[in-house]
Amino acid sequence: MRSLKRAWRNQSLRGKLIISSVFCVLLPLIFSFIMMNRLVQEELVHNSVVQSNETLEVLDIQMTDYFDNLLYLSNYIQFNDSLQAILLHTIERTKQDPTNVDLQALSDIEISRNLEAVTNLLVPSYLSIVIDNGYAYTNFPNVKWNAQSWTEQYAEIIDKPSYGIHWIGVHPNYIEAENTESPYVVSIAGALELTKNHKAFLLLSVREEELRSLMNERIFNTQQEIMLVDANGIVVSHNNQELTQQPFPFYEEMQEGGSHHVVHYNQKEYVMVSQPFTYGEWSIVSLIPQKTAIGNIQKIMRNTLFTIVIFFIIFLLLLILVVSLLTKPLKTLYRVIAQVKIGNLRARSGLTGRGDIEQLGQSWDKMMDTVEQMIEKIKNVEKSKRKAELEMLQAQINPHFLFNTLNSLRLKITLNGDHESSKILQSLSLLLRMTFNRKDEFVTLQNEIEVVRHYIQLMNFKSNSKIELVEDVAQDTLNYNVPCFFLQPLIENSIFHGLQNKNGNITIRSRFVGDGLIIQVADNGKGLSAEALQHLKNELQATSSEVTKQTKSSFTGIGIGNVFQRMRLIYGYQFRMEIENNPSGGTQIMFFIPGHYEV
Repeated sequence: MRSLKRAWRNQSLRGKLIISSVFCVLLPLIFSFIMMNRLVQEELVHNSVVQSNETLEVLDIQMTDYFDNLLYLSNYIQFNDSLQAILLHTIERTKQDPTNVDLQALSDIEISRNLEAVTNLLVPSYLSIVIDNGYAYTNFPNVKWNAQSWTEQYAEIIDKPSYGIHWIGVHPNYIEAENTESPYVVSIAGALELTKNHKAFLLLSVREEELRSLMNERIFNTQQEIMLVDANGIVVSHNNQELTQQPFPFYEEMQEGGSHHVVHYNQKEYVMVSQPFTYGEWSIVSLIPQKTAIGNIQKIMRNTLFTIVIFFIIFLLLLILVVSLLTKPLKTLYRVIAQVKIGNLRARSGLTGRGDIEQLGQSWDKMMDTVEQMIEKIKNVEKSKRKAELEMLQAQINPHFLFNTLNSLRLKITLNGDHESSKILQSLSLLLRMTFNRKDEFVTLQNEIEVVRHYIQLMNFKSNSKIELVEDVAQDTLNYNVPCFFLQPLIENSIFHGLQNKNGNITIRSRFVGDGLIIQVADNGKGLSAEALQHLKNELQATSSEVTKQTKSSFTGIGIGNVFQRMRLIYGYQFRMEIENNPSGGTQIMFFIPGHYEV
């Protein structure tokens, strides 16, 4: 112990950190691994047990239907007075005239038909009645069977009280013609009291392969075994036919109860789950290999532990490297920050490497480079802004000259009596003024609709068509401020693409809804095909530069896509724009402008 303390005191800080890391991280890791492995195995086994119980419950319901049918047949025969009368009549007639073959054959036909009629309506089953004179009736009259083989069973059951059912269980198929296809049957038997002196032996059977088929349908694991075990521990039916009619090796463990048992079977550990069957004090049992139930969890956990240990070793190596290099990068970075603090923006750390501090130094250098670039860009933008303002000031001379000339020309045309041409020039002058005047970004909705009126008047004059503007505008929305020149591109789109420069109507609607304004522009043109409508919707998601490139030929150089981008820039993502075809024809564009952005 003293030598360990001396060795610990003599260790460097780096060595102490490494040893502490091993004990503080590796040991809890191993303990957690062991606990997690155990808990995961228990949970997987529990899930397997739950799934097996669900499977067995479904099988119980399905197989119960088969035995319900057998019991129904038994009750039918027990309480069928006409059938019992035929049997009793046969016994009496045989005593009187045992050599009368014709009468005996007539009884055979009548009883066989009666038996076939009821068994054909239910699951495939065999039904036999042996009267006390040794004669047998079946629902398979064309196949002979040896009734003498049931002599012992007959003697055991015939003296029991009437209406009782004896669960015989599984046995070889007594129908020789079907031995190959269905080697086993599951049977119940009972005594049928005809009179006080005469009884009949009643035997009802179902093919074991029917039960086996149900089991194979419910298997959820290829290595799973499902079986039906009788009250004596004999396997009545098994999903593997070779194990049918064999003793069940874990019958005693099954009788002990419990949700499940782990048993050793075929040199493997199996999880056994059992449930009582509805009839005959039988049980339904499921066996699943425990290794299959828990999967490859142990192998996965070992690989996980190995991987964690490898990474932990790498961590220790990196820890040594970090302890060795931590001081130098920190001092370098502190010196650079001090230089920037006094105004030297060109100071850089120059750190290289992939450590945390090194990456922090590299990020700092990149940030300072970005700051310098942004300062340079701001200088250039301010210089360009001053130049653009000067050019805009100089460019205002030419528009004023153009508007004065147009107004003089309009006045002269009006004096000459050509009022229609005067109105056209007035509309053109107003549109040009709105195009050149970019200083007012927002106008009232009333002014924007006025621009649309003049534009439609010009388009009617240009194309010699008659396009009417229908205004369904709420009065309280006219003074609402909206972006300048955002309706004209929509009207232009309706004229060229919807109405195709032909006669028609364009409707503008506006109303307040909640805290926002809804504006609709609709035409009664041909509308858009599904492909064109989808293309237009996709176009709205394009960048501003792409949309501008596609709409250079328009009146203002502003297309629908540009309008969408502009409105999004102004109102953000609360702004919505929807384009749909009207059911009555034409296209409708709807804007939702949020109310709290009003200027």
